[in-house]
Amino acid sequence: MAGPSIRTSGPRAAAVWLLAIGYGGFLAFVVFWPSPIDRPVAGLLTRVIQELHERGVPAFIDYGFIEFSANILLFVPVGLLFGLALPLSWWAVMLLCGPVVSAGIELAQRQLLAARYATVEDVIANSIGATIGVLVALILRVLVAYRDERVIARHESRATYPPSRPVEHDAP
Repeated sequence: MAGPSIRTSGPRAAAVWLLAIGYGGFLAFVVFWPSPIDRPVAGLLTRVIQELHERGVPAFIDYGFIEFSANILLFVPVGLLFGLALPLSWWAVMLLCGPVVSAGIELAQRQLLAARYATVEDVIANSIGATIGVLVALILRVLVAYRDERVIARHESRATYPPSRPVEHDAP
């Protein structure tokens, strides 16, 4: 066997594109909300962080850390979907899509939304998340392709050879 060919089947590709459209809509809602999305819960978040610090959580876990981590998590699905939707031979493009989309979002927020803040830190966090997502997608694609090749090989070997016949025993 020459190794697995890593292609996405029609139903899998359709599912990935449907998920991408759905997540894209959610992401657009979050990033183009006219005011910071956490503004309604900012006071609660500050109190929760203070409580956590009083209970021994390290001081570096502050609002900035939580926001940076949330941006990473927000973009992991973006990278995952790019990694599943695009041809595997475009792996470099997959890795660039997250930072490009993130920079475009930050630029749009800066130009169109006066109450939002466009930052380089957001682009960095989003890029980290998208890169993690692409790497997970690449690993998944290799594993699924390997599994598919094994299933196909097993099916072909059963189709090629006649089924084994039960051994007849002489009666005692």
